[in-house]
Parts: sequence; C-alpha cells; structure tokens
Amino acid sequence: MSLRTKFMLALLLTGLVAVGVVGGLAYVGMTGKVDSIRREMAAEHFHKAVTDYLRKYGIWRAGQDAEPFDRFMSARRRDERRPPPPPGPGGEPPFHFILADQDFRVLLGAGVYRHDEVLPEAARKEARPVTVDGRIVAYVSPEGVLTPSREELQYLAAMRDALLAGVSGAVAVALLLGVLLSRGLSRALSQLTGAVRAMHGGSLLQRVPVVGKDEVAVLAGAFNEMSEKLARTHEELNASHQTILTQSEQMRELSVRDALTKLHNRRHFDEQASTLFSHAVRHQRPLSVVIGDIDFFKRINDQFSHATGDMVLRQVGEILRGHMRLSDLVARYGGEEFVIAFPETELPQAAALCDKLRALIEGFPWHQVHPDLKVTMSMGVYADIAAGTAEAMLQKADALLYRAKQTGRNRVCFA
Repeated sequence: MSLRTKFMLALLLTGLVAVGVVGGLAYVGMTGKVDSIRREMAAEHFHKAVTDYLRKYGIWRAGQDAEPFDRFMSARRRDERRPPPPPGPGGEPPFHFILADQDFRVLLGAGVYRHDEVLPEAARKEARPVTVDGRIVAYVSPEGVLTPSREELQYLAAMRDALLAGVSGAVAVALLLGVLLSRGLSRALSQLTGAVRAMHGGSLLQRVPVVGKDEVAVLAGAFNEMSEKLARTHEELNASHQTILTQSEQMRELSVRDALTKLHNRRHFDEQASTLFSHAVRHQRPLSVVIGDIDFFKRINDQFSHATGDMVLRQVGEILRGHMRLSDLVARYGGEEFVIAFPETELPQAAALCDKLRALIEGFPWHQVHPDLKVTMSMGVYADIAAGTAEAMLQKADALLYRAKQTGRNRVCFA
C-alpha cells in the first residue's frame, strides 16, 4: 500500500473521528440543553397551576369534586390563550409529574405511583413544596421521563441528517486533501486529531493554529469556534447546575422555617429534638426542654387586631432567637406556642434562662406598638431524660406550662 494511500486513509479516518466526536458532543449538548429548559419551564408552569388550583379550592379532593384538574388546566390555557403542549409521538404528554399532598401521599402518580401511596423518601428529595397562605399544602416532583414531540423528533432527525451530510463531506475533502497535500497538511491534521482527543478526554476548550486560507485553515477555524461554543455551553450547564443546587438548598431552608417568625417550624424541632435526646441518653448528658405560651394571645388579637398579634409573634420570636446559644434549638410550635431545647443544660440553669427570657418579653416596650398593649409569657421546663423520649419530655413540660397558667401566668414552672 502506497504512502499516499495510507495518508488518504489516515486522513479519512481522522476526519471521521473529528466530525463524529465534535458532532456527537454538539448533538448531546444541544439536545440536553433544550430538554433541560423544557423540563424547567413545564415544571414551573405545572407548579404554578397546582398552586392556583389549591389556592382556589383549598384541598385537592374538594377541587376534584368541584372541577377536575384536567378541566382546570384546559380552562387556564384558554384564559391565557395558550395552545396545549404538543404531545409526544404516541399522543402522550411530553412530561409526567407526580403530585403529593402535605403528608406525601400521592394525588397524581404519573404512572409511577398508585393514588394515595406514600411517596418514597428518595422521591421526596426532588419534590418542590406548593405553598398557599404561608403553609405547605402539596409537593410536586418532576418524573424523569421525557417524551419528545413530533416537531422535536423531526428537528433531531434533521440534525442527524446534517451530521451525516457533514461526515460525507468530510470523507470527500479527506480524499482530495490526501491527493493534493503534503507533510504540512499531515502536521496540521495531527494537531486537529490531538485536539479532538483532548476534547474526548474532557478538555473541551482547544485551539489549533490556523495557517493560510485553504480548506485546512477553514477547518481549523471552524474547529476552534466549535470548541469554544462547546466549552461555553459546558460552563453554562455547570453554572445552571450550581444555581439549581443553590435554589434547592434555599427551598430546603424555607421548608424548615416558620414564615412569620423566621424561627424553625414544628417538624424541624421534632426531628432535631429527637436527635438531641438520643445524644443525651447515649452520653448521659443533661437536656432541658421548654414550652412557652403567650398569655391571653386571643385577647390581643381580638382587642388590637390580628396584625398586632402577628407583630407580637415576630417580636417574641426575635427576643427568643437573639438570646439563644448556637447549640440551642428554638422553634414556633404552632399558634402562640414556642418550644426550646437546651442541650448540655441542667434544670436550674434552664429555668434561670427561661425566667430571663420571660422578663425580657415582659419588659419589652410594647407601648410603642400600641399604648395599651402588654405581653407576657408563661413557660414550663422539664429536664429528666428518664421520660423516655423527647416527645414525652415535651408533654411533661406542657403539663408544667398548664400549671403556670393556672397559678397566675407570666411565670416559669419547672420540675
């Protein structure tokens, strides 16, 4: 076999590899980006639709009795003058979503879960909460099945045809260059081959020298441009991924916070208090739990307005949060009730801390909120881990809170 023939075959093989790798990366990157954008848009639209639906009907079952969700979505599209999403090749919708209630019981299973089935823990991690009036009423989880529409299949087919056409053109150019060019061309192609291999190894940003104005120079310039685009697309995808991770962390933080007071919510407290209790039992360390209740809070709402009541809750939450150690756990437990866990704290110390908090709440200049407003808090403190569980300790503290209420309020009872 002659050297020219070997050169032609080598050039042909190199051209095919270059076009295949670059085209494949471009094809995968482009389709992946389009799928990601479509998925995010569809998920956001579905989440907003579910939010509006539950805001309108309150609960899912009541909404289904009054107006099935499919009919609500159709009416919504008519109101927005939007056409329905294009179906996939078999007529199925392009996306499947899972909808669960606030207890993670499946309302819409997307063909994956049965109705009323409890959503597995792994699926909950991707679920996005649906919030109505400051409370979580449902969770939306995008199912990882994407069905391209007919138009997208046609578009992808056109891309494949274009790639095949590019490969055919590369074959013809390779044969012609093998006949006409010399060692300089071989050197230039070796540079291109090395750059393609580097891209295949993960280093997407590559540059090769562009010498002259012939076909090789054009190919090198096109390769450089494509390499830059691929590297930029890769960076954008990484940035998008980081944004999603950040947003997910923000959503997780919001899910464990009380919207009004910015304290932790009941669910987070129960989880963390259980962990603190287990640690205290395992290492035989002290643990104190507290439950406090704003005195005559209903009277505050009735006499001064609910807006004033909300302001009182926020200010009490700020006082509690501002006087906690990093290791302490404080949460709004519901309504006007607040709970605190003091790890590594004996009963006398915890009672003294609570009395200090009680005095701070009583001594706050509430007259600046309203001239006649006075706010006090009663608290119950319990510190015996022999109760058996964190929940049992909290029940004991609640009984002590009841005693504080019965004996005059604005006081701390402990045992």
